[in-house]
Amino acid sequence: MKIKMVADAKGSANESGNATMMYKKDDIIDCDQDWKVNLGQIFLDNDLAIEVKVDTPKETKTKKKTVKKKATKKKG
Repeated sequence: MKIKMVADAKGSANESGNATMMYKKDDIIDCDQDWKVNLGQIFLDNDLAIEVKVDTPKETKTKKKTVKKKATKKKG
């Protein structure tokens, strides 16, 4: 789950909760661990964040076009 902060808020900075940090407006937080999911849910419940879906662009390989040069004949 990913959330986007809609207001500044203080919250835990680590799993043990012994450090805090300021989560700034427009920050996107990837809630990829249990403690982050819990923190994110608190932000959502208090209208401090909204859940977002972030699409990452897919990488595509492009083929380079090869240009064949025509042989030129010399006049003379």
